[in-house]
Amino acid sequence: MIQLLRTALLEKQNYLILLFWVALGIFTGPLAYLAVPLHMYLLQRKGEWLWLLLAFWLILTLSDSRQAVFGFAQSLKSILMLALTFFYMTFPKKEEGFSFIKPFIAFFVLAFYSLLENPLMFYGFQKTLSYVLLLLLVPGVVFLLLKYERERFLFHLCLLGAAILALGLVLRFVMPDFVIFKGERFSGMLGNPNGLGIYSFVFLMLFTFVSAFHKKLFTNWQKILVYVLIGLSAVFAGSRGGIFSSLLFILGWFLLRRDAILGFITMAVVFASYQLVMANFVEIVTYLNLEDYFRLETLETGSGRVVVAEVAWRHIHENYWFSKGFTYNETVLAQYQDYFEKHGHQGNVHNSWLTMWLDTGLVGLILFSFGWLVNFIKAAKYTPMVWAVMFGLLLSISVESWLTASLNPFTIVLVIILSMLANPYFYPQLYPAADTSPVTQ
Repeated sequence: MIQLLRTALLEKQNYLILLFWVALGIFTGPLAYLAVPLHMYLLQRKGEWLWLLLAFWLILTLSDSRQAVFGFAQSLKSILMLALTFFYMTFPKKEEGFSFIKPFIAFFVLAFYSLLENPLMFYGFQKTLSYVLLLLLVPGVVFLLLKYERERFLFHLCLLGAAILALGLVLRFVMPDFVIFKGERFSGMLGNPNGLGIYSFVFLMLFTFVSAFHKKLFTNWQKILVYVLIGLSAVFAGSRGGIFSSLLFILGWFLLRRDAILGFITMAVVFASYQLVMANFVEIVTYLNLEDYFRLETLETGSGRVVVAEVAWRHIHENYWFSKGFTYNETVLAQYQDYFEKHGHQGNVHNSWLTMWLDTGLVGLILFSFGWLVNFIKAAKYTPMVWAVMFGLLLSISVESWLTASLNPFTIVLVIILSMLANPYFYPQLYPAADTSPVTQ
């Protein structure tokens, strides 16, 4: 822990900049919308792409919070996205940044065209554009950082994620009201317990790949500490989706390490058997006396998700092949707000497949899935371990809708993971050393 802090102190000025931006947003509100982009410009001129990316991830994380004190992050994240995109598009050293988004081109053409019948066309346009920019910007910045300052990038990327989890755990004992969702479940620095479960899951995958391929980046004790932070956060949150997705990733990791082909086949069988496991889930949990922890009283209705899924299916059949674009699901669900409240449901469809199908039709869902699959295949050329990510991801997005949104703290991590694994500069055996100087023009 002390060694981690010492390493962080070497970059204390940059960490103080992040804290200053947060404080500026908390205490001055709209002033941050002007000051932060100007400060970002100065950092970009110095080649500090690392801290621009980390700041973006941090603001996305704070924007997920339900605490009013972080309300500024909701508007600031869009401003950061636009500023980062401008800086990157005008940066002369950008390389290979467009390869990630190419498989999604057909999907986005359809998504933009679908907006013509969207009752909230401009809102849908903003959401679609933000997704385009995320898939354009983040892979390009990751490429630059891996090529020119790999170890520095990977270390502080993991350190920031661990710090978010650690802060949430500390506040659980120091300021419990700040991190306990509706007085019942732990949510850490995220907006709700399920959000913390997803955050723990995606960060688990990120840290596992970084620590496995860069064994000297963290000591064994540091690795144990980070895994303890992830484990405690997931357990305290009690997110079924987050816990089971993490377990599926871990199982896939160990099986694929032993034998890639046999591991993939085994994981496919395990995933296909998911319904069988869930059919006996109540009996298993009851036998282990974990009824309260897994909230069996909500399992029948999936915390109200069955109700909203029925509504989603009803409208999917009305727009089966093609639909009305991003955010159309919000228009549909708004019509049933009173009905959902009677059944104890708040939020969205809680299923990325259904959400994307409802928004863009079956054709859009297929094109969206194709884009992600192509990027998984690109990464698999370097390591078969990426399939462990896919199996965990398939479960996570089946119970949450986070993959259909761009400006959240989860999708960006998945993009970073796939961008890293599909990049030869990530692998020390291919490129033993990387420069640690900022990426200047």
